[in-house]
Amino acid sequence: MYEKNEKGRHLPSALHKSAARPARHRQAPAPAARLRHGFAAVCAALAPLLCPAPAQAGDDYDALIQRARAGDHQPALAMLRALGPAGGPRAIQDRILVASWAGRPDEVTQTYAQLPAGAQPPADVRLAVARALRDLRRWPEALAQFRDGMRAYPSQPAFAAGLAMTLADADRLDEALAAGEQLVRARPRDADAHLALAYVHARRNTPFEALYATDRARDLMPGAAYVEREYVFALQRARMAGAALTHATRRPELYTEAQMRRLQADALAEQVRLASMPTRNEADRFAIADRVLAHYDALIPAWSTQGDETRDDVIRARIDRLHALHARYRMRDLASEYEALRAEGVAVPRYALGDVASAYLYLRQPEQAAAIYQQVAQAEESHDDDPVDRLGNQTGRYYSLAEAEDFDGASQVMDETREGYPAWVYVKGQPMRIPNDLHLQSMQVDAGARLQADDTPEAQARLEGMARNAPNNSTLKSELAALYRARSLPRASERTLKMAETLTPRNIGVENGQGFTALALQEWRQAEALSRDTLARAPENPLSRRLAREWAVHNKAELRIGGYRGLASDSPVSGSGDFGIDAVIYTPPLDYNWRGFAGGGYANGDFEEGRGTYRWARAGAQWRGRDQTVEGEVSANQYGHGARTGLRLSAAYDLDDHWQIGGSAERLSRDTPLRALASGVSSNGLSAYARWRAHERSEWTLRLSPSRFSDGNQRWALSLDGRERIHTTPHLKTDLTLELSSQRNSLDAERPYFNPRSDLMVLPGLRLTHTLHRRYENAWEQIGTLGAGAYTQQGYGTGGVIALGYGQRYRANDVLDMGAMVTGVSRPYDGRRERELRITFDLAYRF
Repeated sequence: MYEKNEKGRHLPSALHKSAARPARHRQAPAPAARLRHGFAAVCAALAPLLCPAPAQAGDDYDALIQRARAGDHQPALAMLRALGPAGGPRAIQDRILVASWAGRPDEVTQTYAQLPAGAQPPADVRLAVARALRDLRRWPEALAQFRDGMRAYPSQPAFAAGLAMTLADADRLDEALAAGEQLVRARPRDADAHLALAYVHARRNTPFEALYATDRARDLMPGAAYVEREYVFALQRARMAGAALTHATRRPELYTEAQMRRLQADALAEQVRLASMPTRNEADRFAIADRVLAHYDALIPAWSTQGDETRDDVIRARIDRLHALHARYRMRDLASEYEALRAEGVAVPRYALGDVASAYLYLRQPEQAAAIYQQVAQAEESHDDDPVDRLGNQTGRYYSLAEAEDFDGASQVMDETREGYPAWVYVKGQPMRIPNDLHLQSMQVDAGARLQADDTPEAQARLEGMARNAPNNSTLKSELAALYRARSLPRASERTLKMAETLTPRNIGVENGQGFTALALQEWRQAEALSRDTLARAPENPLSRRLAREWAVHNKAELRIGGYRGLASDSPVSGSGDFGIDAVIYTPPLDYNWRGFAGGGYANGDFEEGRGTYRWARAGAQWRGRDQTVEGEVSANQYGHGARTGLRLSAAYDLDDHWQIGGSAERLSRDTPLRALASGVSSNGLSAYARWRAHERSEWTLRLSPSRFSDGNQRWALSLDGRERIHTTPHLKTDLTLELSSQRNSLDAERPYFNPRSDLMVLPGLRLTHTLHRRYENAWEQIGTLGAGAYTQQGYGTGGVIALGYGQRYRANDVLDMGAMVTGVSRPYDGRRERELRITFDLAYRF
């Protein structure tokens, strides 16, 4: 480090040692009469202590100079100021030296001007003047003095050393380096020459070259106090703070308390940096951070008791402690300490703000994080950021804005990121270009940004391309697997993660991805084992916490409610004033795959024949395993004609990521029209379907449902419905939909329920989903639907069908999903146009 004079000018402590240990110079003894006369002239202006009898004047003069040499400068300065030019050249020169020892460069230069023209002051006086001019930043005059001194006193190396250091101070760094190296060549055994070169290297921001030069000086003068000090400060500048503190504690008397505090703070900051680096095993991950925080918790209170003298050191330690809190993932403590510093008026430096913003992002406060990242990016010094730091800040800004749902701002950040990192870089000393890791990282962030903005096709194309070009990168494979899960392709995700596992079997990201995939594939035991392992190994990891949350939600009981209410209707199918509700509660999982359930429902409606009422209660069990779900139930049904027992068995089987087949068989089907039940007609039914799902944007289902009514009627129903995404933005999705349905009945239309001999409905439509609000797992959407098609009924011709709908949906904290929709339909029944307005609602809640 460098000591400072009262002007704040950095001075190398080794080469400015004459300020603390002034050089001697010989003076010719003045005639006694003249000295007594000059000394007596100032007695009236000096205190009695400084003005002894004239007979003792010479002795007192020398005594005051000796006291000044020992560090008591004021008495000698007062005496010499009083003498002024009348004291002669010797008094002027002594005043220059004493003012120099006292760190008063202005007085040195002013006094030097009092010397007679053509005076030839001795070497130590010239050196004091040159150093004073340097301290005053009067570079040309200082350089001239050093060069004159070199010519006048070629045997004095201090002038050459001063010249090199002053050139460095004046930012003439190339000249300074040449002068320093020339000095070392001329005096290879001179420790001060090497220290001068070390100073130049320090000004050139080459701390390791400075450390080497200081180490050479230490070899030449082992044990010298000022060399030892410079060696410790060179270690400190080279960011070898632990070694610097170790050396300093061996000779603490060489350092002030403030310097020792800075060395301690630097050593702790070095440990903080180590705490953020990967460790050899997981048990050591937080050990360093815990030790550092324990040291801070002891040092900060101890320093705080010393008042204003240590305030800057306390603030510096508190700011450095923010890094340790970040390394330990104590993000809430970090945010609290940052806010406490702000409340105290402390300007937290820019280098610490990245960790603060990261903490707010971790705590799911993206607005605060985005503001801080923006502050870091807009600072003037951001142009000089290391590329790694710049990319980290840009990535943090993107995620902060995206998680705050500001996708326009996030897109601008990504535009900056794409342009800032070339694919190849050239490293000094290597003839071949090498791939730029930061380019790959920026591409990964770009792909992740497209996924977060729901541009899944482009995200998939980019990630698959990167994974092909970097087949041994397990992080890319983990991100690609997450993309596949988002696209409802869990088996593709599983295969990709298996390949990643062969590369990094214990990687936390890979293992968490396998846990999410296991949940999607209904591999419950595997999901539990993976979640337990990742949460034990990395409880602070957001993905580990998210996987644990989803596993905990899976293990909750579940309530499902669905229903409808006719608001206005003249439909022969539903009647008027119709209402229906069904509720069922599922138990938490039993032995991983089983769930029991029980529920019941109620429906009614008014028809021409009278009011129909239907009540039912049901109970059963559900089995869920990989690729399949089976559910069976027994029900009691009452619909005005006694109570009857119903049975239902359903199953679904996934052939792969795209195809699913399933079916059900029901005795006393709840799909029987309420009007038929009101007339005492029930039905048994079968159903089979095949579903094709390309990805989350495309899905089609073909269903065949034969049923037999108790009045002998046999109905065959065939339907095809699907959707295709045509437009996607982060907050708006547009789907084309199509409903095709047809039925054929064996009996004629003269039934106590709507029973066309055959019919066909074609209803293409448009569905818009707009996100009104979204905050992590909480989302509020509005949905609009529009359909226009045709309905053909045997014997009654063809008529148009129009359907309009509006609804809202709300999801909260992974446990609540509910929605309601109002739908209006105009369509013909038996050749007569009927209109219907109804509301449907559903709710799923886990508890």
